[in-house]
Amino acid sequence: MADDTGTTGSTEETTPAMGGATATGTQAEQTGGNGGATIPTEVQRALHKANKEAEGLRLKLKEFEDRDKTEAERLAERAATAERSASDAQARLLRYEVAAKKNLPASLAARLQGSTPEEIAADADALVQELARHQQVTAPSFDGGVRTTGPQPTDMNALIRKAAGH
Repeated sequence: MADDTGTTGSTEETTPAMGGATATGTQAEQTGGNGGATIPTEVQRALHKANKEAEGLRLKLKEFEDRDKTEAERLAERAATAERSASDAQARLLRYEVAAKKNLPASLAARLQGSTPEEIAADADALVQELARHQQVTAPSFDGGVRTTGPQPTDMNALIRKAAGH
């Protein structure tokens, strides 16, 4: 173990010409793969600097692309939301119009179902018939006349007992 860092198969060196930066790589990478000729340190520094700049520019480009894509997605979402809102408003208006034509109260217009005017009108007709049927069944009968109260106690003892709750 000649290397104290625990890496094998690559060389690691810190050069003062590179500003104390650590350069890692295999021997073939440092020689440039040109048969053993070494790359001058000035070229290595320039290459390292160019790679850093290129990486920074790639990151900025990616950031701009993501920002533009995000903006386009936001605009698409806003357009979809506006379309949904418009279609909901049109459907609500259609329900209220049908309810008015069928003489239904506005509070029942939201209960109407259907996606076309014909379906909503058919549902309104069914609701009107159901309401009419329930109103006929639940109407109280007053054919017995006016109801009278029970006989009132006439003596004083009965009035006292009634007031006391006995």
